[in-house]
Amino acid sequence: MRFVKHILFGLILIYTSMWGQINLLVGSMGHDKALVTVVENAKLTDLIWQKTNVEIKTIKIAESDRPYGMMVGIPGRPQLLLSRGLYDNFAPDEVEYVVLHEAGHYALAHSVKELLLGLLLLVVGIWALKRTRKPARGIVGAITLGLIFGVAMIRLGAFNELQADNYAVTRMTNPEGMIAATEKFRGHYGKSLTQNDNKLIQWMFYRGNPYDNRIKIAEEEMEKRGELQVN
Repeated sequence: MRFVKHILFGLILIYTSMWGQINLLVGSMGHDKALVTVVENAKLTDLIWQKTNVEIKTIKIAESDRPYGMMVGIPGRPQLLLSRGLYDNFAPDEVEYVVLHEAGHYALAHSVKELLLGLLLLVVGIWALKRTRKPARGIVGAITLGLIFGVAMIRLGAFNELQADNYAVTRMTNPEGMIAATEKFRGHYGKSLTQNDNKLIQWMFYRGNPYDNRIKIAEEEMEKRGELQVN
């Protein structure tokens, strides 16, 4: 029982900071087919290398109808994961936005930075909880610290998402692909992953760059290139 508060704190910290990714992956799990298929797409992997210097040898396709992408792996061994719903249904310009965004996360070491901050907060939280003697205070402290530290992780994540979008759009062949992909994400997910009408809740618990802001970033890049048609 003495470790319950520490376990509770860790679980709340992890879920608060990554609830969107966790819900997405759990909801994507199928039971009647392989979870991941490995494919080779030289055109796409060459594009990633030419524009970001991130080397991807194969692409993992998550057998899910939900459109999403992510890049995981330790430094030097990046792994690109795209959902079947995205890989089969997004146009090349739209896929380019997604893969450059994910490559941006890797190139800018976002996962490493978030891992280091997460480990630091975990150690600080465990140390603080060890100083609580009464079980009730320990539970309240675990919940409180888990939420506060989780929000700190969210804020770093939100900065990283914005940075990855800026990284991607400046390297895109056609920034209109970012707009088109964003509209497809909006059509599928609505506000569920990136936006809340309550500004405080938005700031505290949503790491995704809001759809309207993504479109604005793409339009600003197109304007810089002289490609935006103003009516």
